[in-house]
Amino acid sequence: MKSLFVRYELIFNRKKSLNSNGEALIQIRMYLNGLNKFYSTGIYVKPSEWNETKNVPKSPILLRRVNSIKQELADFEYDCRRQLGVFILKNFDKFGQVPEEPSIEKIEDVSFTEFMIAQHQAEKALRQESWKTRERTIKAFKEFKPDVLFTQINYSLIEGFDFFLHSKKLHANTIANHHKHIKKYILRAIKNDILQQKANTYLDFKVKKVEARSQFLTNDEIERMENIVFENPNTFEEKVRDMFLFGVYTGLRFSDIYKLKKMHFFESPDGMILNYQANKTQKHGVKFLDILFYGKPRIIAEKYIPEDNTKTLFKGLVNSKVNRILKVLSKKARIPKPLCFKDARDTFATQLINLNLPLTIIQAELQHGNIKITSKYLHVTGDSTKKAMKNLWQQ
Repeated sequence: MKSLFVRYELIFNRKKSLNSNGEALIQIRMYLNGLNKFYSTGIYVKPSEWNETKNVPKSPILLRRVNSIKQELADFEYDCRRQLGVFILKNFDKFGQVPEEPSIEKIEDVSFTEFMIAQHQAEKALRQESWKTRERTIKAFKEFKPDVLFTQINYSLIEGFDFFLHSKKLHANTIANHHKHIKKYILRAIKNDILQQKANTYLDFKVKKVEARSQFLTNDEIERMENIVFENPNTFEEKVRDMFLFGVYTGLRFSDIYKLKKMHFFESPDGMILNYQANKTQKHGVKFLDILFYGKPRIIAEKYIPEDNTKTLFKGLVNSKVNRILKVLSKKARIPKPLCFKDARDTFATQLINLNLPLTIIQAELQHGNIKITSKYLHVTGDSTKKAMKNLWQQ
């Protein structure tokens, strides 16, 4: 399998020997298509000055120097590709000069799959949730076809990928997101002059997306969920139930509840406060646990807050497993709809609108950047509609 971009890695003391000063050389290992080339940084350090865990020099000054050299090599590689269209490790022999045209590596031999992997590794600055989502797309694409060359990108390939995703019985919007990520990498290859504009098969292939499924629990259904009796206390099902109810009471997303630790909870004159940073928006938020739902979220928090500040409240609960258990719990609670964790947030939002709170307050509680999102998120129940009609015509 052919790689498209060079991978750079710091190497310390490759020859396993020290000079008279007890120091060894830092080199940069460049890897491409199964071949290695080593570049000397000219920097020597002692073993005690090298961080083996992070594979970098401990000195911030030296770290900046070696990273600067790595960046210069990467820039040189980029310039070669822009001028010549292709790149081989031998080009580094001309580092600092205008490279001559190398022996041509045909585009037929270049892997789109490797291009996606390299681009994904360079996207570490993305939010973890977004980075993980793209990682799942690449994994699915590799499961569909382990290696795809640039010349194999066509309508038939994308259509086959679409059939593959549907055979996995994935939700339409999950499939649409996978396509969105593949399209993004194709457009990036076009931008880097690796592909021509006509190679964008998504100009013809239309991805179907449906409006997100939304449902909420009524007050009666919330009470039935609260009153589930478990044969054995502190079971996995009970923990899932409590995590779901904590989402109902606070409106937090699964990703935010999942990472809660002891350090996020504080006592104040207004009772227990939850201070958190949303994983999706990176915004800070505060929840007054003694006020929300008559203090019910506080009861759940106290039940699960660990003594060890490094442990999370709901350790071991992953989203897919929680959603499977919720379907079991909905039957136990005699709730006539299969639940997923997102329904907790929908329920919280619906409760707020039924209390006639201003939409701007609900927007703030849900941390929506656009109030239109909040409007779409909410649902008006039959009871609240009836109440509004009575207030209007039966005064």
